[in-house]
Amino acid sequence: MRPAVLVSGLVSLRTRLVLWTVALEAGLLLLFAVLLVIAVQNNQNQQINAALRLSSDQLGAVVDTRDPDDNESSGADDGAESSGAANDLVATDSQQRSYEISPQEIDSVLDLGISAWILSLNDEVVITLGDADGQPVPVLVQTLPLDQLIDTTLANGDPVRLVHAVLVEDDEPFGSVVLAYPLKESQQFIQQVWVSLAVLIPFILILSSGGGWFLADRALKPVATITKLARQISADDLSQRLRQDGPNDEIGQLAQTLDGMLERLETAFDRERQFTSDVSHELRTPLALLKTSLSLARSRPREAAALVGMMSEMEHDVDRMTHLVEQMLILARMEHQEPMPLEAVLLDGVVKDVVQELRPKAQANRIQLSLDVAAPLSVQGSADLLKRLLLNLIDNAVKYTPAGGAVTVRASQRDQTIEVAIEDSGAGIEADQLPHIFERFYRADSARARETGGFGLGLAIARTIVEAHRGTISVQSQPGMLTTFTVRLPAYNA
Repeated sequence: MRPAVLVSGLVSLRTRLVLWTVALEAGLLLLFAVLLVIAVQNNQNQQINAALRLSSDQLGAVVDTRDPDDNESSGADDGAESSGAANDLVATDSQQRSYEISPQEIDSVLDLGISAWILSLNDEVVITLGDADGQPVPVLVQTLPLDQLIDTTLANGDPVRLVHAVLVEDDEPFGSVVLAYPLKESQQFIQQVWVSLAVLIPFILILSSGGGWFLADRALKPVATITKLARQISADDLSQRLRQDGPNDEIGQLAQTLDGMLERLETAFDRERQFTSDVSHELRTPLALLKTSLSLARSRPREAAALVGMMSEMEHDVDRMTHLVEQMLILARMEHQEPMPLEAVLLDGVVKDVVQELRPKAQANRIQLSLDVAAPLSVQGSADLLKRLLLNLIDNAVKYTPAGGAVTVRASQRDQTIEVAIEDSGAGIEADQLPHIFERFYRADSARARETGGFGLGLAIARTIVEAHRGTISVQSQPGMLTTFTVRLPAYNA
């Protein structure tokens, strides 16, 4: 069931990626199509408007007109001139005013397909040009403001754009002209653009969806590989790694992150297994001794003095187990990062109290315990935990220093760091053991540690407490000469 659900989820993600990509691309293409058509239409409109206004000015310059009086006085000359202007367009209105145009002068207007109606002052059609021949002037002209452009339809159904302009000679109007530019070709061109886009856009989207599906499949293929490998990893075998070979992109970083997480989990599991094994081992000896003592006490009647001695040994074993459990609880609380009470702590006072508490033990072992501390030394944290830290370190130094030796505790502040150093003249620690001494249940000298009642948890607890206070702990040792543990904590300025 799980693989099927997983594959379904991956396909769903791939489909969503493709659909989102195609939808976004469709929106962009549609926007591009609309903007393209608008740009083409605007360009056509500008060209058509420019052609109409230019043609209007050109006709205004080439149309000649004469009043009736001028026609009568020049009647004798008409015969002689008519032969030279046989091809001119000549017409008169109802008031015998004549209008004349030379076709050669309006060829450029006719080549554009523009139709024109030349009107007299009383709106009588006197000359038509182009396709205007035989067609009435659009009724719209009667309400069309001068020099304004408007789209309409002629009587034959052809779409046109009209302009109505006044004809002026010697600053006097003598008529007007109505020009019509055919819009059929421009509208057909726009329709062809829309049809082309309507065919091209779906084709592009189909290609894009295929390419998107291919790219999404390639992009998600490493995820499927990671999923397959991750499914094979279990709590019983955390040694496997994804080790995804590929570019250092988001997928590669995900694989590296998962490998790092697996490594941390494996370390944590190994540590817990080792911890359980070590605890079992440490508890087995006192429990076995306790069981043996109880069996011996019940095996036969004994005197009161003998029973008291045996009970004393059993009490020692119980104390040893109690101490072990207490240290384990401390480690568990610290490693689970339970909230630590924060307060300003005068570390110099804590150091002095711990040294004073351990001085009788040092004197009993004929060890010189000296103190060199500056004041005040203020840190932020837990006074109880800091006291346990110093007790562990100084007590260890006293334990492993032979009679006649010396233990020196120094505490001072350097810039924003408080440094506490515990130096002893004991046997020292071998170089190969230094990297491991802060590990749980690790003891450099197992036989001696058992004699002193140690479990190898004191330094592990010390490191955990230091790290909880955002500090560091280090050790330097010269075998046969001296060992120095140094704790550095951030100073607290209230």
